Formats: sequence, C-alpha cells, structure tokens
Amino acid sequence: MKNLLLIIALLLFATLLCADAMPEFKLPDASGKNVPLSELLGKGPILLDFWADYCKPCKDAMPQLHKLAEKYDSLTVVMVSIDAPKNQAKAKAYLKSKNYKFVTLFDADKTLAKKLGVVNPPHTFIMDMQGEILYSHVGYEAGVENEYEHNIRVILGLETEAE
Repeated sequence: MKNLLLIIALLLFATLLCADAMPEFKLPDASGKNVPLSELLGKGPILLDFWADYCKPCKDAMPQLHKLAEKYDSLTVVMVSIDAPKNQAKAKAYLKSKNYKFVTLFDADKTLAKKLGVVNPPHTFIMDMQGEILYSHVGYEAGVENEYEHNIRVILGLETEAE
C-alpha cells in the first residue's frame, strides 16, 4: 500500500512539473525573421516539436502532426529544428518539399532546447493559449498522436482529462 501511495505521489509531482510556463524565446524562422513566443500565443493550443533533419522518428511524426494542424484550425504546430547551421538548408528543403502546415523555427545553438531539457529529438510539448506546458513527450511511436490529440481537445474544451 505504501508503494502505491508513493507511485501516486510521484505521478502527481510529475504532472505538476509539466505545468510550467514555456520560457520566453525569439527564434528565427525559415526567412530569418525572429519570431517571439508572444507572437504564437493566444490563438489556440500550441504543439511545439523539436526535431532534426537526421532524425527518422522526427520525420515519421510529421505527417501525423500535419493532420492535427489541418483538423484543428486554432492549433499552431511549431517545428523547432536543432540542426547545426550548416544543415539548416537541408531541413528547410525537407519541410518545403512536404508542404506541411507548420511554423518552422531554428534553434541551432540549442538555447531553448537546453532551457527545456531537450537532449534528443523528437521532443514534443503541448501548451495552452497562455504558454503553460501541459504535456511533454520524448520520442515518437505510432499512436502517440492520439495522446497529442486528446491533450489538444482538452485545451479546446472538447474533452475532459479523464476521457
């Protein structure tokens, strides 16, 4: 019984850790324009995904993230590339070739990634309209997009957390 209580306490603590605010940032987009977090907030939920051109699971996740972006008009999907500057052209070309409905930003020096504890991509965060991080997931496996969608629907008030 003590072990069960300890596990429940740890899960609650982990949930509280996820409810942190996204640190303010200003990252360049594909055209070089610096985009601040404040420009993305307020429209709806934000799914922010750290990725790299060399990362196969990152690329496997993108079609699913694109489907979510198309399904929920108020959802902003932000792809943050952590590719080194010399590899950014490849990353830009890859996304352009796919016509994904994403905001693409670049964190080549990994300033934002370090603040959020991102070590390896993909690492996905879901935020509410005020920038509170409500969900975090490392890696990609088929089906995790259902969990992403559930969290997006909770933020939009279309589902409750228990569903």
